[in-house]
Amino acid sequence: MNSFVPFDEIWPRVQRALEEPARGGLPARGLSELWVVRDLVGRIRLLVPEQPRPDPELEQGLLALATILYNELGAHARAPEQAVLTVGEDELEMLRDGAVGHEIGGLTVYLVDRLVTGSGWATVTPGPRPGRPLRITLFSVKGGVGRSTTAAVIAAHLAQKGYRVLVVDLDLESPGLSSMLLAPDEHPDFGIVDWFVEDLVGQGDEVVRHMVGRPNWGQDLRGEILVTPSYGRQPGEYLAKLGRVYLDLPPDKPGDPPERWTARLQRMLNAVEEQEQPDVVLLDSRSGLHDLAAASVTDIYAQVLLFAVDSEATWAAYRVLLEHWQAHQVVKNIRERLSLVAALVPDVEPQAYLDRFRERAWGLFQECLYDAVPAGGGEDPEADLFSFDLTEEDAPHNPLPVYWNRGLAALHSLRTLERSALSLAYDPFFARFDPLFQVLWEEAK
Repeated sequence: MNSFVPFDEIWPRVQRALEEPARGGLPARGLSELWVVRDLVGRIRLLVPEQPRPDPELEQGLLALATILYNELGAHARAPEQAVLTVGEDELEMLRDGAVGHEIGGLTVYLVDRLVTGSGWATVTPGPRPGRPLRITLFSVKGGVGRSTTAAVIAAHLAQKGYRVLVVDLDLESPGLSSMLLAPDEHPDFGIVDWFVEDLVGQGDEVVRHMVGRPNWGQDLRGEILVTPSYGRQPGEYLAKLGRVYLDLPPDKPGDPPERWTARLQRMLNAVEEQEQPDVVLLDSRSGLHDLAAASVTDIYAQVLLFAVDSEATWAAYRVLLEHWQAHQVVKNIRERLSLVAALVPDVEPQAYLDRFRERAWGLFQECLYDAVPAGGGEDPEADLFSFDLTEEDAPHNPLPVYWNRGLAALHSLRTLERSALSLAYDPFFARFDPLFQVLWEEAK
C-alpha cells in the first residue's frame, strides 16, 4: 500500500486501475455496471448489482480489482475483503442521481460521491419548461457585488414593462433583498425558512398562502412585483429554523427514499408559482459554492446571471466551479444558460476595465466552457460548436455591465433610489439584458 495518496488523486487512480481489470474479464462474466462510491471520509467501496446466481470467477475478479485499489489508494482504500458489496437495483437507483458514468473496456463505471451536504454542483436539471414562468437566477461566487440590488432593479424594470414578477430571496444566510422592495409592514406573515420547517410536519400548504408580499409603491407600475422573503414579518426563531432548512423529508412508507431538500425547494417554488401565476421568477441566490447556491443554479432550470468583478480571487473561484462541471460531464448541460455580469464597473477608465474583463472571461471559457475549434478552421461546417470569438457581442463571456454608482452603494431601499443614479448604473446593462430577455421569453412560451 502507498504511504500517502492525496484526496485529489483518488478518481484518477481509480480510473487507471479499472482499465486493466475491466478488459480482463468482468464484462465477460455478465457484469455490465460497476459502482465506485467514495464515502464521507473519502474511502472507496465497490458496489455491484445482485446477480441471478453466484459466480465464483466474477467474485475473484472483483476481489482482484479491490486488491489493486487497495495498493493504489493508500488510506483512501478499504481492505479487499471489505471493499465489495452486492446491492439491489432499487438501492443503486437511489445513487444514480449525481453519479458520473464512464465507459471503460465494455463496462459502465459510475463514480459516486457521498457528501455531508446535499448537493455537489454535479447534476443539472434539464429543461426548458414551456408554458411555465421564466426563471432567472442571479449568482455570484463572492458577496458584495450588487447581486441583490440588481435583482430588485430587474424586478422593477420588468414590472414597468407590464410583467408580473415574483422575486424569491434565497440568500437565507444573508437576507436583504426583500427589505429593498418591501416596507416593514408589507412583509408577509411567513418566509422561505418557515415553509421548510412547517413542511417537515405537513404544514407547508398553510404557509404558502401567507408568504408573498406586495410593495405599495409598485401600484404605479404597469405590471406587478411579488416578493417571497427569507423570513416573515416577525423573524422569530430564525436561526433555529435556518438550521432545519437543509433536511431531507423522511418517507411516509418504510423502504421509500427520503425527499431531498433540493426537491422540496422545487416543490415550494412550484406551489408559489401555481398560486401567484407570475410571468417571471427572479431567484436571488446565496453567494459562494454553497448547497443553496448549487440548488438555485443547477437543480432549478433557469437562465443564470453570473456576477463577477475583475479580480484574481473571482476568476480562481469560477475556475473551480467550471472545472468541476467539466470533470462531472455536465458543462454542456448548463453552458447555454449562462451569462456573465460585470459588476461594479469603475467610473475611471471603464472601457479598459471591461476590455480586460472580457479577455479574462474569454480565456477561462475557452478552457472550461467552449468547444475546441480544430486548428486551421477546417471544422465540419455542419458541426454545431459552442464556441465564440473574443469580440462576439452575444457571447456568454461578453459581460452585461453594471456601473458603480455612489447612490447605489448607499442604497437601503429601492423606493428611495433616484432615477439618475439608476440610469447611470443600469442603462448599459439593460441595453444587453432586454434583447436576451426577449429571446428567453419567446422560448418559454
